[in-house]
This record gives sequence, C-alpha cells and structure tokens, in this order.
Amino acid sequence: MDDTSAETPMAASLADLSMATAEERTAIWSLMASAGPVFQIPGGMWMVTDPAGVQYIHRNPDLFSNVGIIGAGELPIRYVPSGVDPPEHRRYRKILDPMLAPRVVNAMEEELRVQARDLVSSFAGRGSCDAVKELAVPYPTSVFLSVFGLPVDDRDRLVHWVETMIEKSPQLKPEFAEEYTKASWELYDYLLPFVEAKRENPGDDMLSAIIAGDGEDAMSNEEVLGICILFCLAGLDTVTGAVGFMLFYLARNPELRRRIIADPSLVNPAIEEVLRLEPPAPMFPRIVTQDVEICGVPIAAGDRVMMCLAAVNRSAETYDEPNGIDLDQADRGHVTFGGGVHRCLGSHLARREMRLVMEEFHKQIPEYEIAEGFEPEIMWPSGTLHLRSLPLVFPPAIGGDA
Repeated sequence: MDDTSAETPMAASLADLSMATAEERTAIWSLMASAGPVFQIPGGMWMVTDPAGVQYIHRNPDLFSNVGIIGAGELPIRYVPSGVDPPEHRRYRKILDPMLAPRVVNAMEEELRVQARDLVSSFAGRGSCDAVKELAVPYPTSVFLSVFGLPVDDRDRLVHWVETMIEKSPQLKPEFAEEYTKASWELYDYLLPFVEAKRENPGDDMLSAIIAGDGEDAMSNEEVLGICILFCLAGLDTVTGAVGFMLFYLARNPELRRRIIADPSLVNPAIEEVLRLEPPAPMFPRIVTQDVEICGVPIAAGDRVMMCLAAVNRSAETYDEPNGIDLDQADRGHVTFGGGVHRCLGSHLARREMRLVMEEFHKQIPEYEIAEGFEPEIMWPSGTLHLRSLPLVFPPAIGGDA
C-alpha cells in the first residue's frame, strides 16, 4: 500500500461497516464516498465509490473479471451465469434472459399475487407480525420454488440452506466452513433429483425450460445446478432484504405510505427509491485482469476492486435528495442491480415481487407502525444486508387469520 492509500481513514474499512448497519447506513456510505473516488483499504482491496468509475468497470468485463469471485466450495459446479465472463457468459444469458423477460413475469403475476396475499392473510387478523420472518423471508422462496416447478411445501428447508450458506460463508469467517459445506451439499442433493426427473418428464416451469435446451443450448446437470443454486443465493436473500427495507421505510413514513395507497402510480417510484437507498448487496467485487487506471488511479493486474454501489446510489451529483426518498428523482436510475453484462438476471422478477407485496399488504393492512422499543438489527459481515426482524403492529384486519 502506498503512502496515499495508507492515509485512507480506517472508517472506510469494510470491517467498520458494522458501525452503521444497526440503524442508518447513511453514515458509512458517506464516509466511504468522502475517502475518495478510488482508494485502497487495509488488506489491499480497492474501493470505487465514483459513479463514472463504477460505470467503467461495468462496461469493461475484459478488464474486470467476475470469475472466481464467488466460489462454490466443494460443489462440482460453477455459479452460472454470474461466475462466467464473456464470451462464454453470452451463451447463458441468451438462454436465460428470455425466461425472465417482462412478458414472462407478467404471465406469472396472478400466481405470485396469490402467494403474497395468502402470506399477508395469515397474520392480518392478528394485529401484529414480524414482517421479515413472516413475509419477506418466505415470499421470495415460495416464488423461486413455484417458478422452478419445485414443491412449495419445501420452503422452510430451502430457507434454512440458503440462510446458512449466506450467513456462514467461509469468506466471512474460516470457522464457518463446516456449516457452509453441509448446507451447500444438502441443497445440491435436494435439487439434483428434480433436475434428473425433469429431464425425463419436463413440466411447464423454468427449470424444465432450461433443461430442454438442445444443440448449443444443451446444458449438463452441473450447469443447471449452478444456475439453480445461484438463483437461490443471489435471488432469495436480496429480495428478502428489499421487501424488509421497503416496509421499514413505509412504516416510519405514514404520509408517504398514504400517498402511495391513494395513488397507485407512485408504487413503482417508491420501490425504485427504496432499492436505491438500501441495495441488499451494496458492494460487488471484480478481479483486475491487466494494469488499468480508474479515475486516474493506477491499479495492477491481479488486484481486487470493490464497486461500492451504495455510495454511487447516494451521489449528491446525481440526486437532489441523496439520502432520502424523493419520488420525483426515481427516474434517474440506480445501480442496485449492477450493470453491464453481469447486470442482475432477475431484476424484473424482483421488482414485481416488491410491487405485489406492497399492493397486497396495503389492501389488508393500510395502517401500521413499528412496534415500540424495536431496534433494527442487520447482520454484518454478510453477503447481503437485510433486517433480521421487523415487528409491526396494526388494527386487525376483518376476515384475516388470527
């Protein structure tokens, strides 16, 4: 580390994120942005907080590789397509992108809406709930299972495996290796028989569609399992985080909530602003493949760079209200779903899940607030940021389950 990087405030270290994750993330993202557009932290990682710098990384996958970023441990798979770079990456996206295009998500909507409605109904008559544990966690898992043609009754098992793999990753602490390995193999062993069965008897689901490819589109069991497990790790916990933060913000801002309920056209802008402020995966790493410069800072081949998407999302150069919800700036975009060739494959589905939860929750529970004395808790370090619980209280809905 050179003299300049050695002077970087220790508050910008990844370890210091814990100081700001319990309640507001504003402080830490502001500190990181103030450390400079590109700076090095103890351990050698380069942090990139500048919007143009992040855009440069997104647009140049040949210079900034995603291969090897997320290891599959002992599993005999690669995480597809995230863990693959162009030109090989294009093959997978060509197959998968149409399966989650807006028109396909539109066709799923009624089934996904019923799932959200049923979950809300299960506690609406009670007058209280834990919106994370009873809605934000089970809903995206149920969606994944139904979209992939797997038994929705297996939801709790899947939640356990995914939570263990994310919260007990050896990349966070080496002593987590045993728990992580056990959960990853259990998930692998759960999915493999379904992959083999759908090769013999395909259904009307995404997993069958992936398996049905032939010629250049044909995939091995290992490739299919790499897709399935990546969907679990990248799609379930992130949507859980997004849904939890959405209800957290609306519970604390009843005026905004009532505006949205009165004017459905504001639902999507509100979702975009929550996604901007609270990206469940706030940072994404890449490996530098050759000597480059980012924002004038030289970085050597083999170094790792971390795109701080959360800081970019709060840039004062882009947003009039960088640290607060302003529905009028929702059309300015954000980088929560990444960018370039590795942009999130499931972004359309994630947005739809958030909208359906908001609509179905407000139909049954239009007035709610956070339970008195609640202090938000967010696990760190973790692959994603999400509330561990969100106790809400509300007038019991007539006809809701007790």
